[in-house]
Amino acid sequence: MKTFFISFCAVLAHYTVCLGQSATTNLLAQSPDGKTVKLVWFMNSIPSDFTGFDIKRKDGIGDWVKLNTEPLLPGIALKKSLTIFEKDNTEATRIQNKLKDLIKIGKLKEYDYQSFLSKWKQSDKDIMDIIYMAGQDFDISVMCGFGYVDHTLSQKTDYEYAVFSHANDMMLASVTWNYGEIPDLNVIKEITSQAGNGKKGIKIIWAADEKKVKSNYVAGFNIYKKGIRLNESPIVSIDAAHLSDYFWNDASANAFTADQYSISAQTLFGIEGIIKSYTYEPSQHPEEYKKAVVTSVLSSGYYFKDGITINWSFPLEEEHYLKGFYVEKDNMPDGYKRVSELLSPSTRTFIDKTGSSVSSKIRMRVVALYHDRTSVSGVEMLYSYFPMIDPPKPLNIQVVGGIEHKNFVMRLKWDSIMNGDVVTKRYKVYSYNPTSRRYYVLADTLPVGTTSFTHIAESGLAADYHFFVRAVSLSGMESEPSDTVVAKSLSLELPAPTFIKNVTDGSKVYLMWVYPDVADLLGYRLYADGVLIADENILGKTVKAHIIESVEPGTTTTYSLCAITIRGITGPNSSPAVVTIPAKNKRR
Repeated sequence: MKTFFISFCAVLAHYTVCLGQSATTNLLAQSPDGKTVKLVWFMNSIPSDFTGFDIKRKDGIGDWVKLNTEPLLPGIALKKSLTIFEKDNTEATRIQNKLKDLIKIGKLKEYDYQSFLSKWKQSDKDIMDIIYMAGQDFDISVMCGFGYVDHTLSQKTDYEYAVFSHANDMMLASVTWNYGEIPDLNVIKEITSQAGNGKKGIKIIWAADEKKVKSNYVAGFNIYKKGIRLNESPIVSIDAAHLSDYFWNDASANAFTADQYSISAQTLFGIEGIIKSYTYEPSQHPEEYKKAVVTSVLSSGYYFKDGITINWSFPLEEEHYLKGFYVEKDNMPDGYKRVSELLSPSTRTFIDKTGSSVSSKIRMRVVALYHDRTSVSGVEMLYSYFPMIDPPKPLNIQVVGGIEHKNFVMRLKWDSIMNGDVVTKRYKVYSYNPTSRRYYVLADTLPVGTTSFTHIAESGLAADYHFFVRAVSLSGMESEPSDTVVAKSLSLELPAPTFIKNVTDGSKVYLMWVYPDVADLLGYRLYADGVLIADENILGKTVKAHIIESVEPGTTTTYSLCAITIRGITGPNSSPAVVTIPAKNKRR
């Protein structure tokens, strides 16, 4: 009983806070028909000079009028006249007979005024139990001296009631009521059921409008089966803080047989609301509750930009038992949290766009919610999640040296990662060709501890190499590029020039050739029958043709050409160009 009493007190505390009443005495009013007013009051402490209560009423802006002819005293006694609380003789007799029955079965004990008051001050358990029952049953409030009924209303106006201390005529609490006002007890929103384990028994479950429950002083609910009330006292919520979910276990019911139930709300004043019917149908309950099985967890879009896609399976033939699915995620070790609204029973995929920790392990599962409010958590899937976060760009990249080998070797260096950088997992090194404006990946798997890279030139020719580095996360997100650095390689070997044309004209020879662009090219050396006839001072790097004059007619000469760099490295000779100068005709 103690748990129920605490729950009731928590509900009452909410009512009184809403009314703005004191924490010592609280007065509530409600009418079953808009004409008769029922009053009930509760006290947390008793004044030292307490001698009873007086009830007064004020019409509109009129004066206070006392309704009782003698002080209203707490206590329970069969000889006590209840007409002082309930002026209707028929109702007073009914309550009197109910009191006799409750005392007879031992649910209530008789306490005269002095005994009740003494135990009340001591917070005696028996008195606390009676006060709890009074909070659920207005008749018991009247029996105990904490309830009053006013039948004398006729004028259609606003009324104010107050409970006064009889000892000093001090107002303890007041409440207003408008003529014609009745409670809105259409509070039941949904009724469903669950079959018991092994199909033994039926659990009836319903949801209520929490706001209406509180504002209309709903003490609990009554449940009927084929017109017969099953509960002795009003059914209360198992959560006193949130008065929205209720249930009743009908242990004697056969879950294989259809049954008719009905439920109604009942207020603190014994006023019963609309009775809502519900039919239990065995066919609406599955033989076995199936689980949703997560089949895949995938990134959506480019590098998780659009979230994580969760796919699951569930038997199509079982869908009609469902209200829908919820998707839940555990950012380990935080525990599962719901990341979706209720999805339709036909849904098999969902995109989660809620955040997760960097480089985290997560678990995903799908919860199947059945029409009978049974929630079944599905088979989960573990997933490594790396959300779209750009790592910081590498800093202070530089070329720290070159080495002459078969081809020129260039070494790059940059700073190590900053403290707190948990995103960077590797580096990618790029080469950039300014002429073609194209990027080339030179390396893409350098681990995060690496801060240097060595590149070997593609050929032995001198060239300008442009480099930059990007940091890469585990999800593949790349940072902004580092600054671009330029490394100048030197030629270690050269190709041979190629003659493309040779022309003779009397005593002259015209030679033309082609050669690739080489950054450190100085020029060319031209040989005639192995003898140097023009060096790099004459044939500079931009020269691609040469004229040889005063060649003796009737002679044949073999020409060859080679390139030379600024460091004196010479390349191979070209293929020979054999040129013959025709002899001059003699006169006869």
